[in-house]
Amino acid sequence: MDQILVDPSDERRILDFRPLGFRDVAVLGRYSYATAHGALEEHSHGEMLEICFLESGEQTYVVGGTPYQLAGGDLFVTFPGEVHGTGDTPEGKGRLYWMLLFLPKDNRGFLALKPAEARELIDQLLRLPRQFRAAVEIKKTLGRIFEVFDRPGAPLRVADLRNLLLRFLLDVLDSAGRREAPLSLEMQQVCRFIQENLAEPLTVRQLARLVYLSQSRLKARFKAEVGMPPADFIMRQRVERAKAMLAAPETTIAEIAFALGFSTPQYFATVFRRYTGETPSRFRQ
Repeated sequence: MDQILVDPSDERRILDFRPLGFRDVAVLGRYSYATAHGALEEHSHGEMLEICFLESGEQTYVVGGTPYQLAGGDLFVTFPGEVHGTGDTPEGKGRLYWMLLFLPKDNRGFLALKPAEARELIDQLLRLPRQFRAAVEIKKTLGRIFEVFDRPGAPLRVADLRNLLLRFLLDVLDSAGRREAPLSLEMQQVCRFIQENLAEPLTVRQLARLVYLSQSRLKARFKAEVGMPPADFIMRQRVERAKAMLAAPETTIAEIAFALGFSTPQYFATVFRRYTGETPSRFRQ
C-alpha cells in the first residue's frame, strides 16, 4: 500500500532527494499531461506527508470516501497513513507537483533546522488544512528546485536545494494562513457569459471586450483567478455539459457535438477523450 513513485516518463519527472543524503524530503514529482490518464488507484505513503500543487487544470481526489475538487492554483495535503486516490475520475489534463516528506518524531533537525524550529515546522505542517489556494511564490520556488537539481556539479548544490525546499514549505504555511480571494466581478461575468454561450464560437478577444480589458490582461487575470486559461475553461465547460447531455439516450452524439459548438462529431470525440480519458460512446455506456 505504501508508495514512493520514482519511475519517470515522457510526461512525468521525479526528483529523488534520498541519494543526496536527505532524510526528510523523499521526492518531488511533476507531471504535465496533455490528455487525461487513468484513475489513480487508492494508496498511502505510510508515515509520510504529501503536499500536492495543481498548477493548471482540474483534479478530483478522494480521501476517506470524501471527494475534493481541485482547480489550478490549489494546494492539497494528505497526512501520514491516509489512503487516497482519484476515485472514478482520471488524472486530469494539466500540470501537478507532489512532494513526499518524512516527519521525524524525535527532536533531530529537519532540513538542518535547530530541534525547536524543526518541531514547530513539523507541528504546523501536520495542522495544515486539507485544501487551500497557493501563494504566487509557490510556482517560482518549485521551478527553481528543478533548475538547481539539474546542476549536479554546482558548488553548494545540496545546500541550495535544502534552502529552496525549506522556502517551499514556508510558502505553503504562508499560503494556508491567507484568506482565499473570491473571483473578481469581471471574471465572474466572463465565466457566466461562457457558461451561457457554450454553443457559440467564443474567442479571447470577445471575452476581453466584454469586460473592457486587453486580451493579454484578460488571459493573465483569468488564469490567476480561475486557475486555467480561458480556452481551457471553455473546453472543460463544454465537456461537463456534454456529460449531462449524454445521459439522455435519445440525443445522438452528433447532435450533442453541434449543440456545443464543435465543428464535427470527430473533433468533439477527440476533445472529450482528452479531458475524460473516454470516448463519448464509452462514457454513455
